[in-house]
Amino acid sequence: MIGDDWKLKIDENLESADIIIFLISSSFLASDYCNDIEVKRAMERHANGSARIISIIVRSCDWNDCEFARFQAIPTDAKPINEWPDKDKAWLDVVMGLKRYITEFSTNLECEKIKEINEIILSDTQLLWLDDTEILLTHRKVNKVKLSDIYISPDLEFSEDFKEKERDFVCSELAFEDPGYFLISGEEQQGKTTFLKHGFNDLFKKGYLPIYIDAKWVKKSDIAKLLEQEIGKQYKNINYTVFKSFSKKVLLIDNFDEISLNQKFRNLFLSHVNQLFEWVIVTCHSSFSYISSEIPSLAEYTEAKLLGFGHFKREEIVQKWISLGVEESIKEADLYSQCEDLKSQLNTIIKKNIVPPKPIYILILLQMFEAYAQQNIELTSYGHCYQQLIYQSFENAGIKGKDFEKYLNVLTELAWAIFKQEAGLNQHQLDKFFESYGKTYLSVDRREVLKKLLSHSILVEKYFLIKFKYPYIYYFFVGKKIADDFAEFSNIREDVGHLLKSLHREDYANILIFITHHTKDSWVLNEIKTVLSSLFKDQEKASLTQQQLSSMDDFIKRIPELVLEQRVIQNVRDEHNKKLDEIENNQNDIVYESHDILADINKTFKGMEIAGQIIRNRHATIPKKALSELSNSGISAGLRFLDYFIKISDTAKHEIHRIIENQLSEHPNLTNNEIQSHAQNVYLHLTYGVINAVVRKVASSVGSKEATEIYDALEDQEKTPAYTLINQSIQLQYKRVLDVSSIKKTADNLKNNPVCLRILKEMVIQHIYMFPVEYQTKQKLSELLGISVKRQRFMDRNKIGKG
Repeated sequence: MIGDDWKLKIDENLESADIIIFLISSSFLASDYCNDIEVKRAMERHANGSARIISIIVRSCDWNDCEFARFQAIPTDAKPINEWPDKDKAWLDVVMGLKRYITEFSTNLECEKIKEINEIILSDTQLLWLDDTEILLTHRKVNKVKLSDIYISPDLEFSEDFKEKERDFVCSELAFEDPGYFLISGEEQQGKTTFLKHGFNDLFKKGYLPIYIDAKWVKKSDIAKLLEQEIGKQYKNINYTVFKSFSKKVLLIDNFDEISLNQKFRNLFLSHVNQLFEWVIVTCHSSFSYISSEIPSLAEYTEAKLLGFGHFKREEIVQKWISLGVEESIKEADLYSQCEDLKSQLNTIIKKNIVPPKPIYILILLQMFEAYAQQNIELTSYGHCYQQLIYQSFENAGIKGKDFEKYLNVLTELAWAIFKQEAGLNQHQLDKFFESYGKTYLSVDRREVLKKLLSHSILVEKYFLIKFKYPYIYYFFVGKKIADDFAEFSNIREDVGHLLKSLHREDYANILIFITHHTKDSWVLNEIKTVLSSLFKDQEKASLTQQQLSSMDDFIKRIPELVLEQRVIQNVRDEHNKKLDEIENNQNDIVYESHDILADINKTFKGMEIAGQIIRNRHATIPKKALSELSNSGISAGLRFLDYFIKISDTAKHEIHRIIENQLSEHPNLTNNEIQSHAQNVYLHLTYGVINAVVRKVASSVGSKEATEIYDALEDQEKTPAYTLINQSIQLQYKRVLDVSSIKKTADNLKNNPVCLRILKEMVIQHIYMFPVEYQTKQKLSELLGISVKRQRFMDRNKIGKG
């Protein structure tokens, strides 16, 4: 009985043991165990990976021909313990060997167990963190906005030595496609942490084990200890040993520029990282990328910069925002109409180089548009948005609400000092500023004020000059100063005159727009109307009558008829947005200081934009008569420029033909007659293109959804094809609905005018490509305008929508 119990105990232990030790000696070889079932079972378990056999060679014997000779044996070199001069060293060697093999097997065993359950589980806190937007976002259709609801992958601009397929910009998803070393830089609030959160989720779903480290909490260069801590926080069922054994692991390091280690240990830390990982993504502030070359361990890292959201990305995030809570039920027409409304508002505020197009700003603005806080009645809705962004900056800087007024006043006076200087302020000028400020207002603690404004990117020091970090803050406060003091101080009125005289300058035009956010006084309208009236004042307003455009009639007849092609709406919208981004990226902010024709052209378009901003912002409070006068001033300026263009191009027609002919003459296959014909067509295409573009530009600049009765009245008053086309373009751009009766009225008014009818058809077709239109409506329009819609039913059935 006792023997049976003993054997049963051996069997139980043999089945549960992870490590099975054979004590090899001549006695062991001669025993029944060597050929008994227990040893065979032990070898079976070793073979299937559920246990490991380790042989300890205790005494010299002939064991090399045994079946278990292929298993690991200790001490070192399988030298029997009895042959060691120092038995203590021999047993110490055995202990160290056992530790090593036990650790290795335990790790592999844990990995196998995880593979068996086929699930690695993230901790609850990690799951919450990964979907946290880190800013409070509210939406009327969902209880909580999660990061996965609204995340859009930004684009990356890679360094010169790395270009993906010769493209300057690529989607940031590239960093999560294949192993490598990446250093991704971006400004504050550019979305670096969000980018890594998304990468963590993406990699985890692909079967990788990512680990996130915030470098600003790294105090020691011991990467192993740090990883052990973070793995315990981020995962439920793995430890550092298991993590280390995985081949598919990725390290994500955030805020590397804020690491507390000195240069030597910072490099050592990264060196250890590079040894442990084949895939590392590091983020840092933009300024850090300039000194990254001083860290040898970053030498093999591919550098890239996170970019802001252009038109293409803004459409993506706006559509996600609109679709929250109604993804499966929203109609395509509603989605695109709401998208255009929100994008139009975003573009008004962000524009180029005013508010940075960072995801966080876009989301904050979308939230503001949806549910404004209590508005300051002295500000426009857009002015209120700018003010709220400034207040948020104050809160981030730790400025208390009771001190907001003080900081607003300091920044107003500082912006004005910088405006008068036409540059930032150096230390001497800053001293004089605060000295002067203290004589007019209650003194402020200069050190405290500057520290808060500089540390939270309201102000920035660059080339030893203090400036505003972002243009919108500068424009906001310069506009506030002018609005506050215009009526009282003659020198301010003189400065406004200077702004108006140089309206072609981007910064001056923007300051004037910001003035309109701060004041309802009529002087702003009067000044803008005066400037618009002075531009191309010797020209008549282009009427675009058939008589004025008669020279183009034959050209219109010769070019192919317009046809509605098979297009997917979202694809067309994507291409449109990409073109806008390309134009914006290649646009240079040229300042024309001399009074030349280019400056006047620029003034015309800037003036129209300002007039349109006033109309869209103040339509509810400006009297109808004043709205009509301002609208007509903007439209008239655009049409006078168009008249100038048509006349000057007609005058220079032969010279333009000659230039084009010289270019075409390089093609030997063309006859002289063909060259002349091509030259004439190119010239007419150019002329037609400018007329078409100016009409649409006038409409988009001066137009407003709320003031349509003003444009209807102006069309009835002027009775010219130009006003008819502009009014129709405003309806399509701002109402975004194809009203067949309105199109019919426009077509009837233009029926004997081939050029204007062609422009109308292009407007209608572009709208159909950009917005959903019912098949019946398309049929009516095809009959009305003579546009072929063959295969249209097929197009509608295959249309891909988002709703």
